[in-house]
Amino acid sequence: MNRHADRLILAAVVPCFRVRAHIVDVVRRTLAQVDRVYVVDDQCPDGSGALVAREFADERVTVIYNQVNKGVGGAVIAGYRRALADGCEVVVKVDGDGQMAPELIPSLVLPILRGRQH
Repeated sequence: MNRHADRLILAAVVPCFRVRAHIVDVVRRTLAQVDRVYVVDDQCPDGSGALVAREFADERVTVIYNQVNKGVGGAVIAGYRRALADGCEVVVKVDGDGQMAPELIPSLVLPILRGRQH
């Protein structure tokens, strides 16, 4: 099991499609809660992925560009695969449009981090 400072590596996958107005704030707020953020640009016509790449010069933020639009499910799978390949052990999905509160991530994953099933 990979460890980051003696703890599990926590990541978030953020699928992007037409979320330019929200994505920078979402990534910033999410990054404050997790070790890594994987932004998946699913052929976004307004360039959400490129915007994130320009705004975040941070090795903890990775932008993945799907070659074809795969829909939200395909974008999430691409992000999960990359996060797992990079050694992340707990991965959550956060919508790029700001409808989810990244600040809730710690309380949502606490049972997982503690090894509980409920």
